[in-house]
Amino acid sequence: MNRILLPVILIVLFTSCGEGGRKKGGASPAGTDATEVADNAITKTLEGTSAANRAGTDSSITLNPGAGTDSNTTLNPGAGTDSNTALNPDAGNELPAGAVLIARDIVTEVIIRPDPEGDPWEVEKVAGYNGESLVDGIFSNIYDGTMTVYDYHSGEPLKPADVKKIEGEFKNDRTKIGKISFTEDWYYFPEENRVEKRTKSVTFGYELYNNVGKVYAYRAAFRADLN
Repeated sequence: MNRILLPVILIVLFTSCGEGGRKKGGASPAGTDATEVADNAITKTLEGTSAANRAGTDSSITLNPGAGTDSNTTLNPGAGTDSNTALNPDAGNELPAGAVLIARDIVTEVIIRPDPEGDPWEVEKVAGYNGESLVDGIFSNIYDGTMTVYDYHSGEPLKPADVKKIEGEFKNDRTKIGKISFTEDWYYFPEENRVEKRTKSVTFGYELYNNVGKVYAYRAAFRADLN
């Protein structure tokens, strides 16, 4: 009897284990799916983070065209150059030894044809003026094409034909140029107690007359840059 019961018990136990395994096996796919869902969720989260990071990188590039380059280059177009160059346009053009720059682009205006019936001091101030060679020389350089002059207001270059038209406004009489303006840099030499002026450009102004023939103003003809 015991011999018969033992195999039966073993068969029952084996069957029970098989059914339990099948039940566990039946639960495994659900467990596997849950794991895959979790894994997918993690993967999507990581992908989302990666996308966000990429978006952050892209927005950085969009907002800052200089991203990836030295920040100084973006914030300061002069970065990479000597700071003195950005702050001092004359950097690179060294000052003369012992000089101190005391004025830059200062404008000196001189009425070279004052009213002889006006203030005697105005006449006396320019008694030593003899600048016809300057005026004629610049016009000659314009017309032979060796010099370009510029509109006083816009800075646009003028062709010889443009200058010829302007000259016609004062009837080609260059003695009507009654005012000259110089743009200059001034240097002071303390050790020598002297001032040196470097003229960068000159502007000719021709006379305008009122109804009784008196000069009431001057009109700029053009600006000529000097070496």
